[in-house]
Formats: sequence, C-alpha cells, structure tokens
Amino acid sequence: MGGSAGGNAVRFRAVIYRVGPNYCVDVPEPAGRAFAGAGPHPNVEGEAEGAAFRTRLAPRGGGAWRLFLNGEARSASGAGDAVEVTLRRDRAPREPALPADLARALRAVPGGLEAFASLTEAQRAGMVAFVGRARTAATRARYVARVAAEARRRAGG
Repeated sequence: MGGSAGGNAVRFRAVIYRVGPNYCVDVPEPAGRAFAGAGPHPNVEGEAEGAAFRTRLAPRGGGAWRLFLNGEARSASGAGDAVEVTLRRDRAPREPALPADLARALRAVPGGLEAFASLTEAQRAGMVAFVGRARTAATRARYVARVAAEARRRAGG
C-alpha cells in the first residue's frame, strides 16, 4: 500500500486490522517519512473514509508507524477492509487549561508546579480531566488534594 504527499498531507490506502480490541492501520513507509523526527508519538489529524480524527501515531519499530482508528473513523469499515486515509501533522497545542483551584493547590506545594510540568502531556491531561470529573465541590476539593499530593511526592516532598 503506497502513500503520496499532497501539500502538508499524506494520503494512502491501508487495510484495517486488530491489535487486541483496537482497530488500526499501518502507515506505509513513504507516508511515514513525513513524521520522521516528530517525536516518539507524533500528533496527527486527518480523515479515514471521510471521518475526521485527531490522535497520535504509535511506533511499530524501525521508523514505521501505526494509526489506531476511533469508532467514527471505522464505523463503516471493519478488520480486513481497505480504507483511504489522509494524515497531517497536528501542531495545535493539546495542553489542557489548568483550573484555578488546581493551580493554587500546586503553587502551595514547594516545587508542585514544576513537578506537574515535568509530567507527560498525557499525564497532565489525565490529572486535569480527573479533577474535572468531580460532580460536587467536596469531591473536586478531594481530587485537587490528590493531584497536589502526587505533585508533592514527585517533587520529593
């Protein structure tokens, strides 16, 4: 399955297969070259069979990439089906906004903001989402305290 570049996008046709419960396609080597040097999990956006997605590529080894498909992107297709894929580097920031109460709690921990900033983008997003899932003010306060305690632990305190 070959790939072609069109502007900043790469287009290719690939066959869907399963890795455990997940559906994915391999990014062909010519198309994958567009993401060389983009880090271990390049942020991408694009379309699969016309369904938009925003995700990261997963390394397969040897400079090859795998693209996991979300439900919408594979809704009309299944394992064994060939799909048309368009990929572009996604340079938009993915950093979640730090809620004011969490920022205050992290500032109260010596080295807390620095410890939080040293986490991966996914870890920071997960912690912000964890706090955001609280349904009551009391639960939110407990969640904020848990994240601050984790920052304290990571800061060595």
